[in-house]
Amino acid sequence: MSSKEDSSKGTSRRDFFQGVTGATAGLAIATALTQLGVTNAAAAQYGSGQGAAPAKGGSGQEPKQAASPFFRNPPPWPEGTDGHIYDHLFSTKLKENTITDVVAGPQAYFRGDSDLPGAKINMGWQMFTKPYRLELESHHHDTDEYLFFLGAELPDLVGSFDGEIEYFMGPEYERHVITKATVLYIPAGLEHNPCDIKRLGKPMMFSALQLAPFFNGVYQTMGYMALKGMKKID
Repeated sequence: MSSKEDSSKGTSRRDFFQGVTGATAGLAIATALTQLGVTNAAAAQYGSGQGAAPAKGGSGQEPKQAASPFFRNPPPWPEGTDGHIYDHLFSTKLKENTITDVVAGPQAYFRGDSDLPGAKINMGWQMFTKPYRLELESHHHDTDEYLFFLGAELPDLVGSFDGEIEYFMGPEYERHVITKATVLYIPAGLEHNPCDIKRLGKPMMFSALQLAPFFNGVYQTMGYMALKGMKKID
């Protein structure tokens, strides 16, 4: 944990809401599959880069699409039916303008019930490009929340993280400094923040997942705040 302080400027959430080769990866997955009880033959086949089974009529040729190694004897692929029974369970309303220039736009946000009636989570994906004080005061929620701090370079969202984030937890304001790709679990009722993105050597992908149909929380000075929807641009 670092103890350096910073006075970077910013506003609150209220204002805006490749390394490993294929062979090495295959060997690692094959080892994991063996530990999970998948047969040695299936694990070796996956580790060698071959598909799980030859395509029908292909005389042992590799299928065009890789198959999951976790299913030994999957049922036949369904032909499916045509209909609209489940249309209401899909949403493509994700694209939103960003409100601050430190977040590359457009951003992606799923606003829970307002985007998909009946949904019980809300979640955002934002790419921060500059230091920013994301939160200026503490607050809590009546549901669990998960914060994801990741790099933004594919395919390695973990290894590409390059930043320093100061984060305070609990009523004691216990100070933590995030310097690696991190998932932060915030149980319901736990006070958290402020949050200062003090340094970014590379862009950072930030995602907040709250187990509630819309964003809401009780803030230190503002009291209860809720955000049930935002204008989409898609």
